[in-house]
Parts: sequence; C-alpha cells; structure tokens
Amino acid sequence: MATNSVNNQGLAPQFVAAETLRTLVPVLQPLKAIAVTDFGAYVARLGQVVHTRLASPFTAGNYDPAVGFVAQAATSTDIAVSLDNLTYVDVGFTDQEQNAISPEMLKRVFLAPLVNAVTKSLFTSILEGTTAANFATAGYSGATSAFDRTKMVDVAQSMTAKNIPYDDRAALISPTAYGQLLKDPTVSQYLSIGDTKNIRENGEGHGKLGRLHGIDLYEYNGFPASGTAFTEGLQGLASCREGWVIATRVTNAPLTGGGTQETIVEEDSQFSLAFRQYYNWQEGKMHLNMSFVNGIAKGNGNGLVRIAFTS
Repeated sequence: MATNSVNNQGLAPQFVAAETLRTLVPVLQPLKAIAVTDFGAYVARLGQVVHTRLASPFTAGNYDPAVGFVAQAATSTDIAVSLDNLTYVDVGFTDQEQNAISPEMLKRVFLAPLVNAVTKSLFTSILEGTTAANFATAGYSGATSAFDRTKMVDVAQSMTAKNIPYDDRAALISPTAYGQLLKDPTVSQYLSIGDTKNIRENGEGHGKLGRLHGIDLYEYNGFPASGTAFTEGLQGLASCREGWVIATRVTNAPLTGGGTQETIVEEDSQFSLAFRQYYNWQEGKMHLNMSFVNGIAKGNGNGLVRIAFTS
C-alpha cells in the first residue's frame, strides 16, 4: 500500500528552493543583459503599479569664457509598469510518485522545465512586443542566408546612430540567427584565435556565442510563432537595457489551509519566486507551485534595434 511521503527528501521545500535558485541563475542571464529589471521580493497585489525612471541624454558643449559653464536640465522619463500578470506553474505528484522521486531525479527531470516555464513568460512578453510600431529601427532586415558577421556590424552601427551607449550592449537572437553566425567562417576563425575551446564548447557560457563588434550575443529558443513580431520576421533584438523595463514581485502567503510558502531570491538580480508546497487530499497529490507577479513596459523607443529576417 502506498504511503504518503510528504517528507520525501526529493520534495523537501528547502531542497527544492535551493536547487531552483541554482537553476535560475543561468536562465536569467540573457534577460538581465537586454532589459531594465526591477525585480524584488516585496509583496505586491495583482494590478499594482511600480515606477522606474530612465535618464534623458545630455549634450556636451565647448567652454566659452564669455559665458562660463552653462548647466543643462537633468531630466528623466517616468516609466510606469503595471503588474498585470500572476504567472505560475503547478505540478502534482501522487503518493506513489513521491516515493520514487529522488533528489537527483527531481533536479534532472523536473526543476529545469519548471523554472524555464516560469521565466519564459517574461521573454515571451518582451519578444511579442518588439515590433516596428514600438521600435522602428531594424539593425538588420533581409534574407536569412545573408545574415553573417558583417550584418552584426550593421546592427552595431544602427545602435550607435541611435546613441545607444557602447557599454553593456547585448543581443538576444534566435537559433536560426545564431546558426547563421556560427556558419560564418570569419566567426569560426575569431573563436579559434589562441584556443579552439570556444568552438568545441560553443561559446563562453549558457547560450552565449561570445562578443561580436561590441555586442554580447545570447541564443534564445522562444521567438514568437505568431503575432505581429512573427509576421515582421523578428529574429533578434539588440539593446543595452534601455528598450524594455520588467518589474516582478511576489504574492502574499495564504493565511489559511495547509502547505508552506517560501520566497526564493536570486541574490544577483533579486528576481524572486513564491514557492509553495501543499498537499491536496482529494487528489492525493503533493503540489509544487512557483509563481510571481509581473509586468513589462516600453522604455526608450530608441534604445533597442530589431533583427528581422524577411525570407
């Protein structure tokens, strides 16, 4: 007879929380590179509005002794982000399944898909909104077959023309665009200089090709399969964390009912998840639930350039 294994080590809340945190770190890296992130473990209700600000650019001038130094007005734009979404993923395990789940199996089979499902919604919202209406400039718009290293030069030039700072430039690109760059013999030559390790291990890190023409490149397999961004051929976006603003918070812990809730905080970015574990007696299942409140808002319309394939 199957017995309830609520305290099975594989489903222990502390264990799941710790492993979830380790899984979050590489998944969040591309997101932090391309958008302003206002993450936090603060409790917020659905629909609450949070605010951040983007500084307007300054113009350097030449000193004139006759007039002295002329101060410029320091202005910034208020960006209001409405926390409209309560995003969650929930999975239930029967008593028998709990008995069979070891910590290693939980890590290998379930945790990465759970975390990916939660964070994918943030990428999806950004990519679906990266349209010509929101960001008019296309750093590249043309045939798939013509996209190579030299087209990344065009992307970099487009960013400079839009006064996007040189520091921290990054691009999120589709596997198709990523593959086109890897096929470029000049990229292979660049990666092999000094050591062929970068070619053997496919870049410097998680989904990362490296740095081309001042732009860090990250591969992401989740570009829109429908909608305006899809019909416009979106295959990448390049920014320096100015085009989009993302805000996330966590929900209150339930005051009634069984189960526990812990807040998982990724220390570097402060991205936080509410992790709940509860037993449903009617179903006879132990549930793992991860959720967070979130919203996105357009930042600087000139702070992002698109990469689009027209054929």
